[in-house]
Amino acid sequence: MPTLHPQDTNITSPTQQFHQENINLKLIVEGIAAQVGEAFFQACAHYLAEVLQIQYALIAEFVDDQQPRARVLAFWAGEDFGPNFEYDLAGTPCGVLYQEGLQIYPQCIQQKFPEDLDLVTLCAESYLGVPILDPQGKPLGHIAGLHTKPLERTYEEQESILKIFAARSAAEIERLLAEKALKQQNIYLEQTLKQLRTTQAQLIQAERMSSLGNLVAGIAHEINNPIGFIYSNITHTKESLNILLELIAAYQAEYPHPSDSLQAKIAEADLEFLQKDAAKMLNSMEAGSERIRDIVLSLRNFSRLDEANKKPVDLQEGIDNTLLILQHRLQGNETLPVIQVMKDYQPLPQVNCYASQLNQVFMNILNNAIDALRSDNNTNLYPIITIKTEVVTAKNAVIISIIDNGMGIDEANLGQIFDPFFTTKPVGSGTGLGLSISYQIVVEQHGGKLSCISALGKGAIFQIEIPF
Repeated sequence: MPTLHPQDTNITSPTQQFHQENINLKLIVEGIAAQVGEAFFQACAHYLAEVLQIQYALIAEFVDDQQPRARVLAFWAGEDFGPNFEYDLAGTPCGVLYQEGLQIYPQCIQQKFPEDLDLVTLCAESYLGVPILDPQGKPLGHIAGLHTKPLERTYEEQESILKIFAARSAAEIERLLAEKALKQQNIYLEQTLKQLRTTQAQLIQAERMSSLGNLVAGIAHEINNPIGFIYSNITHTKESLNILLELIAAYQAEYPHPSDSLQAKIAEADLEFLQKDAAKMLNSMEAGSERIRDIVLSLRNFSRLDEANKKPVDLQEGIDNTLLILQHRLQGNETLPVIQVMKDYQPLPQVNCYASQLNQVFMNILNNAIDALRSDNNTNLYPIITIKTEVVTAKNAVIISIIDNGMGIDEANLGQIFDPFFTTKPVGSGTGLGLSISYQIVVEQHGGKLSCISALGKGAIFQIEIPF
């Protein structure tokens, strides 16, 4: 037998080999420590297979406590990484691992788990795995390795290597879970902040509308009394004037030749013209009084302060009241043409709704239509707003369409018009709340639909669908 000399350095003792493997393992652990996320799990699976000298290695997380399943985070398939996948733990060695902890099967793994067809597909002969635990001992996932031959390392070596990789994997999974929870919390906080801003804006707008309603109702009430006095006295004034005119006629018949001074007074007063024009003046006063009474009634109906609850109302009356209030914006002048309003009303049933809120919707949409037609970009010389109403029996709903022939809305903005604070108007010209609040009133408070159909150069159609 040859004698070994000190210079024969190619011969490695078991102690030296174990020491060298520990150094390699330490270098590997330090190498994967710099990785995060998917890169970490892939490096961990790859190095685990190399250290244990096995064909396959995977790292997975548990995704369902009720019916445990595993989601693979990285799968080393021998020469490259395979696709990640999910699988049930029932009937698999990973399922036993989930229930009992560390599992090592040096050989005959297929015979021990005949229901696990993946073992057959991978030609697995042996298996080893360890759970990945959080600080409270709850399983987060597992690390597993499979080989096409029986395992050669000792049980203690395999266990120690698995636990080293499992400890680092646990830290990474917990970091990812914490990062995910933080992102979800940030999303929740952003949504809450956005909702708070929207709610605040809606409350401000609601307060403005409430103040407007109070102002409108107060004005209507104050105007109603004097105009009622005037209107009710016009009839009596007509009767009194007719009596006076008859009396004058009787005097003229009785004294056909008045004195010179009286004839001068009659000529100065143009009595003949006054007799003919008096009736016309009173008729004009009566028509004006009726007009003011209609406006007052429309103001009171628009505000509807005494109708906080739902009640059956005529929606077409609400539209007409709103148009009456907006009449000044529809009129033309030296530089702007008149905006014509075309009505295509079909008979509607009374709709159970919050009347004042739907009046607010009509006001917002009609104001937007007028703004579009008065915009500098609109070159249409004959601006028209068309209002259509119809009943959709199949849906038990009424549909109100407000159509303008303005420049329309481009596709990029069309999807955002109901978002809070979004506006295409110049700075200082709009709050971006009108359509958002209208959408909330129609959809959330009345269970209806509010949509817009538009394209550049094609005008816009706003459709309000309210169930009855």
